[in-house]
Amino acid sequence: TWFWISGPLCLYCVERLYRYIRSNKPVTITSVISHPSNVLEVRMIKDDFKARPGQYVILHCPRVSALESHPFTLTMCPTDTKATFGVHLKVVGDWTERFRDLLLLHSNQDTEILPIFQQRRYPKLYVDGPFGSPFEESLNYEVSLCVAGGIGVTPFASVLNTLLDGWKCYKLRRLYFIWVCRDIESFRWFADLLCTLHSKLWQENRPDYINIQLYLSQTDGIQKIIGEKYQALNSRLLIGRPRWKLLFDEIAKCNRRKTIGVFCCGPNKISKILHKLSNSSNSYGTRFEYNKESFS
Repeated sequence: TWFWISGPLCLYCVERLYRYIRSNKPVTITSVISHPSNVLEVRMIKDDFKARPGQYVILHCPRVSALESHPFTLTMCPTDTKATFGVHLKVVGDWTERFRDLLLLHSNQDTEILPIFQQRRYPKLYVDGPFGSPFEESLNYEVSLCVAGGIGVTPFASVLNTLLDGWKCYKLRRLYFIWVCRDIESFRWFADLLCTLHSKLWQENRPDYINIQLYLSQTDGIQKIIGEKYQALNSRLLIGRPRWKLLFDEIAKCNRRKTIGVFCCGPNKISKILHKLSNSSNSYGTRFEYNKESFS
């Protein structure tokens, strides 16, 4: 028995040691932003940290828990021009509630960039990663369909941020972005990012590069995202749930005989529907390849 398990056990110990060395230095928290619907954004800087869109990291805060660590998808990746990276986390459960209280203890919720003397009061935060995920492949398809449910939008936020820096160097030439939320305020998490990207593509004469569809699943009437600058999103805001079969047929018709990457991060109900439709045949010769991220 020892002959067969000694090799894998040594590899495991080496991997754990490497991860410990890689994450033993705390990051520098540059800003903490409180968003609607109990979502917190944390932006950080770490020396020699590199990541690709769609990857995730593991956060460990000893003041919250000495033993607990939690994974969070990167919503902002470091680039050649900026070293800042960030995550959005939904405040659900004891760990996130305690973490939020520690971060907002010395900060103003309406202030994004804090003075240096305030930054030093943040609790020590360690970052392990990044780690790969299926969403890294979203930029490697000529056409991609990205479907998010609520806070499941976080893997796609880093992709949108990357496209904002420049889209011409990637294979992706058309992106269908579907985001389903129960609360109208949830769209404000990344409303500025979506509007900025939409404006940039229009200025570059590529308005068809990204197709944005926002769905408000629970409402008593017509609602809009508050703010004049969000008019571009309000025109793409639909009430109800997506008609998935009709959506797949429309995408297949517009992209005949192409391979389309389908990426989903949301409730299992949506995931099962998308998986079934991706495996279904169509009369346009379009092939859908399904990718899913774990979500709870």
